[in-house]
Amino acid sequence: MKFLAKREIEVADEEVFISKVAIQAHFGISSYLIGQLVKEGTLSEPAKLAQKVTGWPLSEVKKLTL
Repeated sequence: MKFLAKREIEVADEEVFISKVAIQAHFGISSYLIGQLVKEGTLSEPAKLAQKVTGWPLSEVKKLTL
């Protein structure tokens, strides 16, 4: 998996975060579908990575089976 995201986030641990756009491109899914995954609890609420960019921890994204 190759993900690109701006790393402008301060986190307590060194977990890698993946942007929404990178997840959409990798899985070939829409923004709406990502919203549905958050609603059903498959993905957590997105963390703010940079201005207008949100994302999720890589460990959480690896658990997705789409």
